Amino acid sequence: MVLKRIQPRSTVKWWWLLVVLVVGLIAVLLTHYDAPLYSQTVAEVQQVKNGPRMKTTDEFRNQDYQQNQTVTLKILNGNKRCQTVRVQNQFSRSNATDQEYHPGQQVFLHLGGNAQRNRSGLINGFKRDTVVVFLVWLTVSLLLLILKFRGSMALLSLVVNAWLFIIVVELDVHTDWNPFVLFSLLAVVFTVVTALLIFGRSKETLVAIIATILGTAAALIIAWLVLTVTHQRGMKFEMMDYVTQQRLPLFFAGSMIGSLGAIMDLSADITSSVFAIYREQPTMRFAELFANARKIGRSIMGPLINVLFLIFVASTFPMMVLFLKNGNSWGYSYSMIMSLGIVQSLISGIGIALTVPITGLLAGGICEMKVCK
Repeated sequence: MVLKRIQPRSTVKWWWLLVVLVVGLIAVLLTHYDAPLYSQTVAEVQQVKNGPRMKTTDEFRNQDYQQNQTVTLKILNGNKRCQTVRVQNQFSRSNATDQEYHPGQQVFLHLGGNAQRNRSGLINGFKRDTVVVFLVWLTVSLLLLILKFRGSMALLSLVVNAWLFIIVVELDVHTDWNPFVLFSLLAVVFTVVTALLIFGRSKETLVAIIATILGTAAALIIAWLVLTVTHQRGMKFEMMDYVTQQRLPLFFAGSMIGSLGAIMDLSADITSSVFAIYREQPTMRFAELFANARKIGRSIMGPLINVLFLIFVASTFPMMVLFLKNGNSWGYSYSMIMSLGIVQSLISGIGIALTVPITGLLAGGICEMKVCK
């Protein structure tokens, strides 16, 4: 019987928690009082006065309420600092295209041409840097405090991948290169960088990288063949907003980038599990290792596919409700809003399903050749 060595529980020192807390408080305070750093006028809501509600009904019998609001603001920066502005604002209960303001909120303000002290203006939107900085600090703190070195590597891979994505988008915008080729190369770099930073240099990492690339490529090839045979019937590519390039390459590029993370997670889990099983039982043959890989894959792939699908549903849910509220049928709303996303979810599901046997073949083959120890 082989006894597994139990690693001691990692402890977090009190001073490290104090440092993280102080850094977060300083960052939040700095962004809350950084209005003088903005060239655009920033103001804080001092007082609001709401008028009576007015009931509205549209042609589809959707009911809503509208209210007029007088907002008193104090300017926080520029040569008009500390001056008071009164702004008229109209908001609805649904807040579909408007916003209700409350005292204490900071907003961006466009001042009118009135030369009087009690001048008018127009609110352009919230100043959200404090909330964004707080959420970033919270995410980074949890990664570093809970995962420690692994968390720092995950954070580093996120930063590196974000910069790579920005560079490739700039190349796509300012050059005539095929977007699918650009984002395919980016997907390969994403896979290699993320795997090396998070899992380190090992045979498991190499297997996970190869399986991720092969699984993604196989799913895209199948999708391209199906769309070619069916002549893209039922695909509403015109719903890809503001696209000035060929839509099909961008559609495949989005499908590839969207499914990459789930496929990599699956391949890494299967690979590490198969290698661990083989190290515990080195007498196992290829067929047994492949069968174990399939069992592990079946237990993981279902939740991964559901997560991708639910993320897509959450992103399209508001627009679907809006279409249905405006008298459109389920069929028309689905074809206009959800058809492209459903196809992308299917492509991701195919990639996840194919990654299971691909990873099992690679990991089992490496172990069969006695080189995974």
